[in-house]
Amino acid sequence: MKTNAFSILSYSMICCIALFIGGCSEESVEKNDSKQISIVNTMKHPLRERDDTLMMPLTPNSAWFFDISYQDVNTGKFLEPNADFPFPSGDTLYVHGSTMLDSNPCSLIRTISTPKGGTWYTVRAKGIYSWPQDPQDTTEVPVFSLTYKYPAIKGETYKANGVKVEVKDTAAKLTVPAGSFSCYYYVSLFNAPGNVSFENHVWLSKGVGMVKNESIMYQKGIDPVRRIVSLRRYIHGTDQKQ
Repeated sequence: MKTNAFSILSYSMICCIALFIGGCSEESVEKNDSKQISIVNTMKHPLRERDDTLMMPLTPNSAWFFDISYQDVNTGKFLEPNADFPFPSGDTLYVHGSTMLDSNPCSLIRTISTPKGGTWYTVRAKGIYSWPQDPQDTTEVPVFSLTYKYPAIKGETYKANGVKVEVKDTAAKLTVPAGSFSCYYYVSLFNAPGNVSFENHVWLSKGVGMVKNESIMYQKGIDPVRRIVSLRRYIHGTDQKQ
């Protein structure tokens, strides 16, 4: 196989829209729940009483536990981590806290292993908007863009950060380790420097959040590899009407 492990690793770090990097076990996350997730208790929570979280619950103390795997697209074979490519088998997202940005209530989603940066999400009339924050926390002016259109119509398209996104389905049935869900299914295709293109698939379930993500990098001379992120378990910080 012509796949270069370092190329795959670089790809996994940049190709997933609004996803996460790095890994940590569910056990380590639960041990750190009181120490790190409890930080949100010192922040303001303008989303706590809101009823417009739509497809992505954004209340403090919410967390999503994911399994990660890599698959050779041509052969269907799943790859195993090795010394050259020690990819994580799982990762966890959590809502670090909420505040007001750009005159709207917003929530910051991070990984437990990343103390700075992350992605801010806010709900507006057209759906879920996001802003990836500078890892060094130096960005002063937030620039939000539509990431997941909702409500949406099957087959419609829109632009997210200049990338064309298609709503493939609004009632896709999907089964992952966390259970079976009815999902909105979004697909995007975009190009990157170096004659590289990416294909990204995201499934969101109302009241749950992201259920699954699949992303593929295409580059001449490198066998395409699919990165699969599947929801294993989720915790919602507060009860919300959906």
